[in-house]
Amino acid sequence: MEFFDLLLFGATRNTGFLIARQAAARGEKVAALVRGANTSKLESLGVRIVQGDAFNANDCARAISETAPRRVVSTLGGKDREGRRVDAEGNIKVIAASERHPNIKRFVLVTSIGSGEQFDGISENARKFLGDALRAKTQAEEALRKSRLPWTIVRPCGLSDAAPTGDYALLDAPDPRYGNALSRADVAAAVLEVLDDPRWIGRAVTLQKRFAETPET
Repeated sequence: MEFFDLLLFGATRNTGFLIARQAAARGEKVAALVRGANTSKLESLGVRIVQGDAFNANDCARAISETAPRRVVSTLGGKDREGRRVDAEGNIKVIAASERHPNIKRFVLVTSIGSGEQFDGISENARKFLGDALRAKTQAEEALRKSRLPWTIVRPCGLSDAAPTGDYALLDAPDPRYGNALSRADVAAAVLEVLDDPRWIGRAVTLQKRFAETPET
């Protein structure tokens, strides 16, 4: 059996793809579950592709069995054509499959600022436009907290495709002294940082933009 350093769910685009690229660049063996998408960009990075659907529990289990990953990261989000939210149903299946594999030493779930206990603190406007997604992400967070996995939840603020700056802060809760927009590349770097830091096991980390005047964390 071939053992992988990292198995990704949600790696075909955006933050998930950038995590794959950054992890591969530092020499990690990376695999990804992909559902019928163009895989050429991932394959060019040396990523091992496992074809499957996160909505399918057997596909999730097979991806983990075939790659025997040491660490798992999920950035799954959005809806399918039937309106099912992969933020909840897909992530919950990934978590359940991961929980059955003894080789997994870390599991990082990327959700969003405003998920979990933060939901009550967001504006009415944010609830109107993001409520369904945040509630789905909260369901996944709750499933992960109840699991036996050594988990970390990462909740980034608003995302952009801007160039990375490295000016991100790892916080226990949203802080108005920090900015609410980060590049996806910075989020990817932060995910890999907490993935290797045991101090974040069993904790939810909020990611926000650090400005020149903001304090050290």
